[in-house]
Amino acid sequence: MGAEEIKKDMDITSWPSDLAYEQWVALPVSGARPSARYKHAAAVANEKLYITGGSRNGRYLSDIQAFDLRSLTWSSLKLEIDPSADKSEDSGLQEVLPGISDHSMIKWENKLLLLGGHSKKSSDAMIVHFINLETHVCGVMETSGKIPVARGGHSVTLVGSKLIVFGGEDRSRKLLNDVHVLDLQTMTWSVVEATQTPPAPRFDHSAAVHSERYLLIFGGCSHSIFFNDLHVLDLHT
Repeated sequence: MGAEEIKKDMDITSWPSDLAYEQWVALPVSGARPSARYKHAAAVANEKLYITGGSRNGRYLSDIQAFDLRSLTWSSLKLEIDPSADKSEDSGLQEVLPGISDHSMIKWENKLLLLGGHSKKSSDAMIVHFINLETHVCGVMETSGKIPVARGGHSVTLVGSKLIVFGGEDRSRKLLNDVHVLDLQTMTWSVVEATQTPPAPRFDHSAAVHSERYLLIFGGCSHSIFFNDLHVLDLHT
């Protein structure tokens, strides 16, 4: 069965209400579509779906694409370097946003926060990039505390004003199952010392929060195993 395409003469702003129940629909998308990719990150903000980075043919991508959920139009965002950034590094040559893959992205206030991921530019500690959605300025957030080791394939879950980071794979391909918290109001990292049996170290899993209290971890993989187990971390206890 082929997908049914929404009629071109419909009111484009009302497409969500015109969708058929339990049926795949091909939307009349316009604009230059992003190149094919995987291990990218996505987040919805201000009625737009933002896509950043990813991998393609073994290359890390550094672009940011926006899909307007009202007009169904793709566009590419041109970012600017944070004017307050230190320009002394790399002889003044700076990338606005480095090519990055297997990272996580979360909307916070008027920014998109990109956490971790793999890139050519190595770092021992996890880097938090930001993209200001109003000015399109991009830079690195300064954080303090017990900063996690750099990694990719981890999960990042927003709980209130805190980001919960679990697992992933570090630069030496070591698998992780640690839990870290980034307080977005103070930009301070802390480590969660969880009790009971933790999930086996893994990357590329899924995470979600229930009732602002329970962190759910499902699936993922190691270097030899695919998981289909479900774990729950009580964030209160």
